[in-house]
Amino acid sequence: MKRVLRGIDFRDLIIFYALVVLWALLYGLRAPGFRQFSTYASIMQTASFMGICGVGMTLCIASKHFDQSIASMSAFLGCTFVVLLQAFSDRPPQETVGVVIRPDGVDYMGISWQGILAAFLITVALGVVCGMLNGVLVARLRIPAFIATLGTLYVLRGSAYLVTGSTPIVINQVMTTDQYGIFHFLGTGKILRIPFSFYVMLVCAVIGSVILRKMKLGRDTLAIGNSVEASRISGVNIDKTRILIFTLLGFFVGIASILNTCFVASANPGMFQRFEFDVITTVVLGGTMLAGGKGSIFNSIAAALFIATLSVCMPLLGINPYYDGLIRGSILVLAFSSNEIRRRIEVGRVKLAARREADLRATAGS
Repeated sequence: MKRVLRGIDFRDLIIFYALVVLWALLYGLRAPGFRQFSTYASIMQTASFMGICGVGMTLCIASKHFDQSIASMSAFLGCTFVVLLQAFSDRPPQETVGVVIRPDGVDYMGISWQGILAAFLITVALGVVCGMLNGVLVARLRIPAFIATLGTLYVLRGSAYLVTGSTPIVINQVMTTDQYGIFHFLGTGKILRIPFSFYVMLVCAVIGSVILRKMKLGRDTLAIGNSVEASRISGVNIDKTRILIFTLLGFFVGIASILNTCFVASANPGMFQRFEFDVITTVVLGGTMLAGGKGSIFNSIAAALFIATLSVCMPLLGINPYYDGLIRGSILVLAFSSNEIRRRIEVGRVKLAARREADLRATAGS
């Protein structure tokens, strides 16, 4: 236990402390509904989608890049997922919700289990391909991540409109009531009163932490974030690492898009607007610097819970929802400012240590 605590820099847990203080404040002030477990479940539900994408974005930003296309990617993948369910189903000729017998008297089988599994796998695989495409544009074609992902943002959003024909699709129109229960559980189901999606986020967080702290890919990611030239001299394959980072981000976005689509029980090409800013805000608020070289999956999850708490509790407190954007923008500016302040403090600390060492050597030499 002492070894674990010795390896933790408690100065990097500011967002976790802020989350604890916020919850204690809301609980102590008897905020409406905040003493009910359902409110905490709603916070965990909201945080899970940002947190899953935040795991991949933490790796990306730690390498001194970021992906603006994840909102459009989520919309494209969510729409593709529902269209695949529709394509694999024995769809009745009318779109009445909950139809079990077709008008011609033939039993309506809905969608086979193989079709459901195929829809899941194809959607996640498409997420991986989209992430890999961003990685190739950045690593191989040397297009700045800001421009490359801005381009794919428009491409993927347009693809979402093409896939659906600009028409929203409801999940329970393409399957039987029993089959819809599976997707209802993925979106809103609970285990021990905790949302299923929150467990998925925790699993993704563990995977991301293992990659970042225990695997060569994580070490190379942080090394590239600190210095590309030094990493190249050290033998790090820069292009391969960058492609893998964006590919992993696409994988996590694929999982999040399926869960979020199941949560809203439908898909439309305009969904997930500005979602990328929520994820980037989450990661930066968690202490991951845009300058690269540093990141924490745990802090990103804590930041997701912090932002989700504000989103869920503002309506409970009767605060005008238009303040939500104002508060999130202020938080983002504060996060950037705190990162810069912490960076300057760290630089000052290093310079002070170097100056002291030089003085000691001068004293010893005399």
